[in-house]
Amino acid sequence: MSRHGVARWASGLGMLAVALQAGAAERKTDETEAIIVEGRRERSTVVLDEPVLTGSRLGIDAFDLPASVSVISHELIQLRGARTAMEAIESAVGMTGGTSVGSIPNYATRGFAGNDITVMRDGIRQNTASQSSRPLDSFLFERIEVLKGPASLLYGEGAVGGAINYVSKLPDDTTKAEIIASAGSWNTYRTGFGVGGPAGVDKLHYRFDVSQSQSDGYVDDSGYDYTAVAGALRYDATDDTTLTLQSTFLKDSVSSYYGTPLVYDAVIDQNGTQSVRRANSATDRLVNARIDARTRRLSYDNIDNWSKADNSFTRFIVDSNLSDRWTLRNETYVATQHMDWRNTESTVWNPATQLVERSSFFLIYRNDLQLGNRVDLRWSGALAGRPNTFLIGALYDDNEQIRNSGQTYAASPTPANVPLVGFDRGYGPDVRYQRTVKVTTQNAAVYVENIYEPVNHLKVVGGLRYEQIDVERVSYVGADPYTRSYDPITGRLGVIFEASDALNLYASYSRAAQPVSQLVSLTVSQDDFSLQKGVQYEVGAKASIQGTDLTLALFDIEKQDVLTTNIVDGARINSQIGQQVSQGAEFAVAFTLPGEFRVDTHAAWTWKAEYEDFFENLGSGVISRGGNTPPNVPKFVAGLFIVKPLGDWELSAGARHVGERQANNNNGIQLDAYTTFDASVAYRWNDAQIVLRGRNLSDEEYAEWASGSGLMVRLADPRSFELGLKYSF
Repeated sequence: MSRHGVARWASGLGMLAVALQAGAAERKTDETEAIIVEGRRERSTVVLDEPVLTGSRLGIDAFDLPASVSVISHELIQLRGARTAMEAIESAVGMTGGTSVGSIPNYATRGFAGNDITVMRDGIRQNTASQSSRPLDSFLFERIEVLKGPASLLYGEGAVGGAINYVSKLPDDTTKAEIIASAGSWNTYRTGFGVGGPAGVDKLHYRFDVSQSQSDGYVDDSGYDYTAVAGALRYDATDDTTLTLQSTFLKDSVSSYYGTPLVYDAVIDQNGTQSVRRANSATDRLVNARIDARTRRLSYDNIDNWSKADNSFTRFIVDSNLSDRWTLRNETYVATQHMDWRNTESTVWNPATQLVERSSFFLIYRNDLQLGNRVDLRWSGALAGRPNTFLIGALYDDNEQIRNSGQTYAASPTPANVPLVGFDRGYGPDVRYQRTVKVTTQNAAVYVENIYEPVNHLKVVGGLRYEQIDVERVSYVGADPYTRSYDPITGRLGVIFEASDALNLYASYSRAAQPVSQLVSLTVSQDDFSLQKGVQYEVGAKASIQGTDLTLALFDIEKQDVLTTNIVDGARINSQIGQQVSQGAEFAVAFTLPGEFRVDTHAAWTWKAEYEDFFENLGSGVISRGGNTPPNVPKFVAGLFIVKPLGDWELSAGARHVGERQANNNNGIQLDAYTTFDASVAYRWNDAQIVLRGRNLSDEEYAEWASGSGLMVRLADPRSFELGLKYSF
């Protein structure tokens, strides 16, 4: 869609405004309506009547934000039975997820995936995806917010496709407690306890949460064990100043299931010649690619595999009302990570030998320490007699990361090749990791945001951010040192037109910048690569009309100078390409039908998601990827969730559809579209609720994510059931 196309869409939204104005009622503010809105908001991802932290630091309602934000509240997480952060995030419009190598959750939205989606904890960006994107139990969060499109203004380098923010629970003024417990298929157990309120000492409030979840997993040797503990203290030092100390400690241990090999009969090369041999995923198309039913529960990793991590995140927050117009927020934080994993990352079928070839044995060691401080100063008042809110902020972040990057060892477990079924998984090589490199990333940034209402019914929202990023890589094994600096300027500019008390129309432009790889992974060989630039044009509408909340967004994103890494014959080849583009629309609506049926539905259609001017270096030659779709990116995603209360009973049902996706840059392997159905029945007795839940009730067999070169895929769980108890007091 061209810029003129966006303009035509904006014109169409103007016509929509006229149509909606005719039936729009003013949003009521009396106490009764507020209670109704609160309950509706907590049970829907469409949030318009409160500030969304991930969208702006100005404290404005989402209704007045020229961007698309979904909110998955704690109540909504419980209602839908989302056990992990990834399951919760897939409730948001257009979001898909899957677990790949290293047990790291990956996300896709608006035509972008992987490192293009930034994951944060309480608004703090951590430079490694594996640090901020470990598998997490969802019980820990007050809510999860998802901001679509470039978000560098708020969170610095990266975030071309969007940003995910995990928001922690903080102390409340009233005492509240919650206990959950559940048991389900494949020996899956989950417990959680949370309590908070006044601490019994004047002006002191507390919050404490702990959760534990474990499972054997559907696939053999794919169990997990997650433990989380979080606590917080808030001291109301004065009527205008509060001090908050909050800490989270996470521990996970995951048995390595990284994918099931696709079985195929032959390959067709780029010249159209068919042969029976092991596929070259960079150039071949597979003939009759499929998942053999006998392999659905098999793991092909070496027996002595593991993936485990310990993380902590602590912050000290000072919030102060300096005057009627000025507020100050200072946040000092420290994060740590220790990670250890050992696995085989490639399991590929060879039709010529009728064996599965196992390779890419991998060791990872990480020991990270991140320190930082962020301060925001906000002013609300009038400029030239018109309402204005202004914010200026600064951030300094120091991230020291110790790795075993570049360590060499035997490439395969023993045995290296095994039959499709009935095999001995064997063990990996007898090697140990060694510390090879320390990478220090220092980021100093200053940013401004402003919302101004020059005339009635029109607001202008904008911001700029300047960063100074310094990367230093020091080797412990004699490799060349590496230093690099970047100084990007990013920002956002948007306008909001209040068509009525119930309808806002908006248009925005946002710009992001990110390195060709995670900062911690940059090396001397990448010194010539420039920052990747991302821009987005978005127009949309937000409406709240007589109990119905809806959002509509149309977007056009361009990302330039993209670096692609491909694995060819066991070697990693890097190349920086020209451009990646996406264009599409998103729609979300929450409403109530007669009979108290509450409906929450959404759809996202990315009609164009492709590479442009993309010539990929394969090591043995260069091939054009122009017009190809990036891997793991669906063109269509839709969801529907319905809740029906019946006295002490509550029924819910949901459906989710994800369209076809490509498994690699070559687009020679496709992942089929799939549709899943979930349902639950709950009974409330006093303060307790018992829930029986079924997932994937149609027993759909599908791949949620393609790993590595696309010749192996991660299969989703089949039909499963869970019985749970929730007690609140």
